[in-house]
Formats: sequence, structure tokens, C-alpha cells
Amino acid sequence: MTIAILYGVSYNYPIEGKANAFQIDGGNCNETAEKLTALFLAGITAATLGACTKEGGQSGNGSQNQEEKDQIVLGTSADYAPFEFHKIVNGEDTIMGCDVALAQKIADDMGKELVIKDMDFNSLLTELDNGTVDFVIASLAPNEERKEQVDFSDYYYTGGICCLVRVEDVDTYTTPDSLAGHSVAAQTSSIHEKVAKDQMADSPLVSLGKVPDMIMQLKTGKVDAVLMDKDTADGYLAENDDLAQASFEVFYEESTCAVAVKKGNTQLLEQINETVKEVKEQGLFDQYMEEAKAQAPSED
Repeated sequence: MTIAILYGVSYNYPIEGKANAFQIDGGNCNETAEKLTALFLAGITAATLGACTKEGGQSGNGSQNQEEKDQIVLGTSADYAPFEFHKIVNGEDTIMGCDVALAQKIADDMGKELVIKDMDFNSLLTELDNGTVDFVIASLAPNEERKEQVDFSDYYYTGGICCLVRVEDVDTYTTPDSLAGHSVAAQTSSIHEKVAKDQMADSPLVSLGKVPDMIMQLKTGKVDAVLMDKDTADGYLAENDDLAQASFEVFYEESTCAVAVKKGNTQLLEQINETVKEVKEQGLFDQYMEEAKAQAPSED
């Protein structure tokens, strides 16, 4: 390292036509020798200081790692009110919702700071497996396929699935079979996508990453129906007079939501289950849901 520093210094004073060379002549040998000695000592000092700075930086990283251990990172897809959504609060973009309230409760019970990472729904379990998030809460149904990839907590919510259509089509689409040949939208990698494939096999499936995109395509006639959780659908129905819930019911036996953790992370799973148990026993999630519905922003 000292050599590199000295090499850098010598490069600043090259002989004309001979870069990287010291200019030493007989008349100035003593003076030049003194300069070389000074440069050498300066190089050693710089190298020593550099080593100290590096150690200091490593110590700083250690502290940062310790701080990171005091955090727990949530992965979610904040486009699904009232479960998780964006809202401007005091001029700042804030992620909130009943799922986020549950995540905050989990973090509080663990004595950790909650950090939220917002991403596409279909990326959540991959990011969990990669370790970029510690747990996932995103109105996630613990079906058998997902259980092969991640571990789930006890369920914290039981809901229903509904089908949205345009008001003028309510009397046309009265059963799943009546949608044969007509396109149905569902969120990519969601349980609703599976429902569409199983129960509306003759309907072309349109998979979209964001729920607002599905609603827009329904309103503009690009798709004929949309599948989603009933609590989420209620919010869109309240804001869109041109949409309605189809008269038929959509049945699915796994209409529950649970928290996902990386496969084998039993310690975190046990801690989460303790919180989920308390939340269910005290009816806290119903409270979170009502608060989230009141906070959810109106659609522009």
C-alpha cells in the first residue's frame, strides 16, 4: 500500500518524456534524497492513517449491522386497500392498512423497528426466500403450493372472494359459466388467479400486477370481470358507481390470510404466532380493518 502511495506521488512529478520517474541528478542528490525520505515517511503515515480509517469504517459497519438487527423488514404490495395502501400523511407518502397494523404489532411485540418494503405481489415470496425481507403480510392465502416455498403462521383473517363487473353487465353475468369467452382479470400470483383458472376455465385470464390496473381495465371494457377479496372490492364499489358485484358467489375453501416467513425460520414463526393469537383473541384485526377502511384514500 505504501508503494502505491509513493507511486502516486512520483507520478505527479515526472521527468519530461519519462513518466513515473524521479528526476535525480548529481548536483541535487542530497536534496533529492531528503525529499525521497520525506516522501517515504509521508507514505507510511498515509498508509497507517488509511488503515485506521478502514478499521473505523468496519467498526461503523458493525454498529450498522447491530442497528439492522433491531429492525424487522416487512414485504408487502401496497395497492390493496384496506389491507395495504399508500396515503399522503402530513405531506409524506405513507404505507398503511390493516395488514400493516398487524405487522407493526408484531414488530412492537418483538421490540423491533418496522421497516416496510413495497413491491409487486408476485415478487414477495421470492424476496422472502432471498432474505431481503423477514416476513410477508399481503392478504396472502396459505395454499398448498405456497406452503412448499415458505412457512405460514396461523391465519389471522377469514374473508371472501367476489367478482366485480360493470353495472350494465350485472344481468348478463349471473354465473361463472356465463363468463365463458369473456375475459376475467386477477392479480398475478394471487389466489384469485387460481380461482379463475379452476372455476372460470373457459374465460380468458388476464393477469395483472396491480389491482388499480385491473379496475381500470374493467371500467374501460378491456376485461369483463375482476376477482378480488370482498373487503377490497367494497372500497372500489363505494367509489365507482359504474361497477357492481356479480350476483353469483365465488367459493374457495382457502379464503384465509396468514403471515409468511422463510422456510425453516421457526423462531420468528413462533413469535409471530404469539402475536396472531393475541390479535385474534382480542378482536384486534377487526379493529385494524375498520380503521383502515376509514383511512383508505378515495379513488381519484
